[in-house]
Amino acid sequence: MTVIVESKQLKVTNALRDFAQSQAEKLFKLQKGITKVRIHLETIAKKSNDPLANSVVYKVEVPGKDIIVRKKAVDMYDAIVSATDAAVRKLRKRYERKVSAARVAKRSRTALT
Repeated sequence: MTVIVESKQLKVTNALRDFAQSQAEKLFKLQKGITKVRIHLETIAKKSNDPLANSVVYKVEVPGKDIIVRKKAVDMYDAIVSATDAAVRKLRKRYERKVSAARVAKRSRTALT
């Protein structure tokens, strides 16, 4: 369970790092197989009210295919929250697909016998 917070053109403060790590903890509660979460923060110094000024990229490393989420927002904290919510949805959807596939396989095995 490792959370790595990286940045480009942005100094990551302790408060921002702690917030990103606390948001990433939501992912670890959903699935135990997560090995690493990389959070890449980037800001573009254009206009302060530009909706694409702050971007967050989550890379969740799980066995099989990794999950990558990209979100942009006016505020960095809002971008982190929306990226976390999207990653949670993707993880939950992946888990539900796995469970439903197992149920279908179990039903087909019992139907054959």
